Amino acid sequence: MKIRHRLSLQFTLISGIILTVVFVLIYLLSAQYIQNSFYKLLQMRALVTAQVYLEKDELTKKKFLEIEKSYRERIPDEFSNIYDQHNQAVFIEKTRYNWPVSLLETIRHREVYRFRFQEESGLGIYYPDNQGDFVVIVTARNTAGIQQLQYLLWILIVMFFAALLITFLMGQWYASRALEPIKSINRQVQKIRSNNLHMRVQQGLNKDEIDELATNFNGLLQHLEQAFDMQRSFVSNASHELRTPLTTIIGEIEVTLQNSRSREEYVQTLGTLLGESEKLKIITDGLLQLTRVDANLTEANSELIRLDELLWELAEYWRHKSLQLHVQLSGLPEDAALLCIRGNRSLMTLALQNIIRNAFKFSYNRDVSARLSYTGSGITLSVSDRGIGIAATDTEKIFMPLYRADNAHPFDGYGIGLSMTQKILQLHKATITVSSVLGQGTTFNIFFTPAGKF
Repeated sequence: MKIRHRLSLQFTLISGIILTVVFVLIYLLSAQYIQNSFYKLLQMRALVTAQVYLEKDELTKKKFLEIEKSYRERIPDEFSNIYDQHNQAVFIEKTRYNWPVSLLETIRHREVYRFRFQEESGLGIYYPDNQGDFVVIVTARNTAGIQQLQYLLWILIVMFFAALLITFLMGQWYASRALEPIKSINRQVQKIRSNNLHMRVQQGLNKDEIDELATNFNGLLQHLEQAFDMQRSFVSNASHELRTPLTTIIGEIEVTLQNSRSREEYVQTLGTLLGESEKLKIITDGLLQLTRVDANLTEANSELIRLDELLWELAEYWRHKSLQLHVQLSGLPEDAALLCIRGNRSLMTLALQNIIRNAFKFSYNRDVSARLSYTGSGITLSVSDRGIGIAATDTEKIFMPLYRADNAHPFDGYGIGLSMTQKILQLHKATITVSSVLGQGTTFNIFFTPAGKF
C-alpha cells in the first residue's frame, strides 16, 4: 500500500474515532435532555391533575377553568391515579394500573419520584391538601421523544459516514500535496545512473525533513561519485602497472622464440622474466593486502601503543639498515602516558614504516624528521623530509591505490603504500594530511585520538 493511501486511512481512522466519541456524547446528552424534559412534563401533569380534583373548592371559577382546560390537553397514552392516605384510589374511577403500596410509600417519602414501568415513564408526587394527604401518579409513553432520538440517530449516522468520506478524500488530497516533494525526488533519482553521478537532487526551501533527505542523498551521491572516480582511477592505474611487466614478459618471450639463443641469452631472458614476474607478485600482493586490512583490526587484537617507543624502534631499524638513514625525533612530552593510543601494533608499524620509507626514498636518503606533540584534543605526529616534494594537483590523489605523481616515476614503487597507510589510520580513528612544496620537501601530519576503545 502506498504511503498516500496509508496516511489517508490512518487520518480517516483517527477522525472516525473522534467523531464516534463526539456523536455518542451528543446522542446520550440529547437522550438525557429529552427524558428530563418529559419527566418535567409528567410532573406538571401530576400537579394539574391534583389541582383539578383537589383544589376545585379553593380556586376561583376562572382559574379552575384554565386549569381544567390545561388538564384536557393530555399526553398520548397518559393515565393518572390518585391515592388517599389509606392507599385507596380516589376521584379517578377508570385506572390502568393498580400500583403497589411500596411504590406509594416511596413517593410519600421522596415527595417526587421518577420510575419506569414496562415501556412507559412514570412520575409520582406527594400532594398534601386540606382534604387529606394524597399521592398522584401519572404515566405516559414518550412517543415524540423516541421519534426525536431516532431522527437524531439517523442524522448522526449519515453525518458520520459523510464526514468519513470527506475526511478520506481530503486526506488523499493533503497526503498527495505533502508527498509531492518526495515524488519529485523519486523522479529525479530515477534519472541518475552510473554515467551521470554528477547530477544532484534539487533541494527545497522549507528546511524540513524532506530537504534534509535531499541533502543527505546528495551527500551520498557525492561519495558515490568520488568512489566511482577512485575506482576508474584505480582500474586505469592498475591496468598500467600490470600491463608494463606483462608487456615486457610477452616481448621477451616473443623475441627469444624467434631464433635459437645461446645459454647465456636464455639465462639473461629468464632473469628479465623473473624480475618482471616479481613486480607482478609485489603488485598483486599489495592489492590483496589492501583488501584484507579491514579485517585485521578488532578489539580482541588491539592493545595500547606508545608512539614514542614505536618511533624509536623504527629509527633504530633504519639506522641498522644503513648508517646513512637517520630519523630525528623531537617534541616528546615528559609524560609518556600522553602518547598512548589503542590499536594493532603490527598494522601501525606498517603504516608509519611506509611514510618513513617514502621520506627516505624521495629525499635521496636525507635525514627524516619526526615530531610528536600533544594537545587536549589528541596527539599529532609530523613526518618531514627535504625531498622532491609533491605538486599541488597531486596532493589529493596520492592516497589513491596505484596512483603515482609525475615526478615519482623515476623512483621504485607501485603506489600502494600510502593507500594502505591511509586505510590503516582510518581503522585507528586517525586522519592524515599532507603539505608539500615542490622541490623543497613534504610533511605528513597524522592526528590520533587519545587511547580508548574502538
